[in-house]
Amino acid sequence: MATKAVLQEFGKIDILVNNGGVSQRSLCVDTSLDVYKELIEVNYLGTVSLTKCVLPHMIERKQGKIVTVTSLLGVISAPLSAGYCASKHALQGFFNTLRIELATYPGIIVSNICPGPVQSNIVKNALTEKVTKTTGSNADQSHKMAASRCVQLMLISMANDLKEVWIADQPFLLMAYLWQYMPTWAWWITDKLGKKRIENFKNGVDADSSYFKIWKTKYQ
Repeated sequence: MATKAVLQEFGKIDILVNNGGVSQRSLCVDTSLDVYKELIEVNYLGTVSLTKCVLPHMIERKQGKIVTVTSLLGVISAPLSAGYCASKHALQGFFNTLRIELATYPGIIVSNICPGPVQSNIVKNALTEKVTKTTGSNADQSHKMAASRCVQLMLISMANDLKEVWIADQPFLLMAYLWQYMPTWAWWITDKLGKKRIENFKNGVDADSSYFKIWKTKYQ
């Protein structure tokens, strides 16, 4: 219905930006299966559904841009976010495959945008071990990239038709490169930091800000 409404109003769709999603903060062993179903339904299937509605129109016109905001957690992984990571890895796989299938349509650009920590309400609205419960966190976000800066870099990426973009401040960007090029070392660091993050989570300490502060003080 949304696709038809846009086409009726404007006659064409030049760009689709998939930017809907929900995050998670809970241990896998404690998390209801309903939470994982919700994460996949919103983050993955919702995005796939909208893309499939718009795709035939772009194929008919032989042009368009499909931009999907995934996450650095679609490239790497972090504790307390198993379902979120799974949904973002699924998006990476889907759109990387779609890009190949559209190779005969060079005018259709498929771009994956992978932001790291960005100032927003995503953690406040993140699901916990129950699908009916969110974190409600109002923790400090000064260690995260400003949303305006992230958007600026996204627009530059879109204007230059980049296939995949990692957007994050250091040292988070460094971690993505470690996972890509030095995975053994990345696993070692992730295990060390992950243990501390889980410990803080169990003790009621804000897992995100403490995790990132450890990163900056220990490995920068």
